[in-house]
Amino acid sequence: MQENSRNGLSPILVIFLISGTLGLMAAIVMLINETKDTPVQTPSSLNNPLPASRPLRDWIADDFELQTLDGETVRLSDFAGRPVFINFWWTGCPPCEEEFPAFQQFLAEQGEDGAIILAVNQAQESPEEIQAFMDRIDVQGIPILLDPNLTMPRLYPYTGFPTTYYINEAGEVTYQKIGTITLEQLYSYLAESET
Repeated sequence: MQENSRNGLSPILVIFLISGTLGLMAAIVMLINETKDTPVQTPSSLNNPLPASRPLRDWIADDFELQTLDGETVRLSDFAGRPVFINFWWTGCPPCEEEFPAFQQFLAEQGEDGAIILAVNQAQESPEEIQAFMDRIDVQGIPILLDPNLTMPRLYPYTGFPTTYYINEAGEVTYQKIGTITLEQLYSYLAESET
């Protein structure tokens, strides 16, 4: 009888094999789900990591001055007293593209004096390239800002795209969202800052 049990697989060994296989499958599923919201990086950002010289929240937002696609100058201080979302993106970033319809709807619902989204292109793309992208995805009414010298990462550090900062009415950076931001999340940041 002892000889037969030595030749077969022990029930304990079978349990360990099954649980190990299930654990490996669970780890793979978790890894796949985690990478869905992972920010995308440009080729240049992979070679030149950005300095994280600031905390990611709870500081007074620095003013800046950038140009729109039409050459108009925009400053953060132009929106003093209003909630502001600063979104860092580029045209080759699929998660960035997913956000733009939500941005368009959000801005339309906010009206002239409500919260604003400033979409700052970070790939040194030309106004023509960006406009062609906006036309392709059929989105309008979003203030697109150019940062050809990449000065913004020194003021608002990020590690990938998209990244969005939320600045409340008092000019304080209160949230940083890495990855795609949804319409519901835009409204939840507004609601949380009002409490």
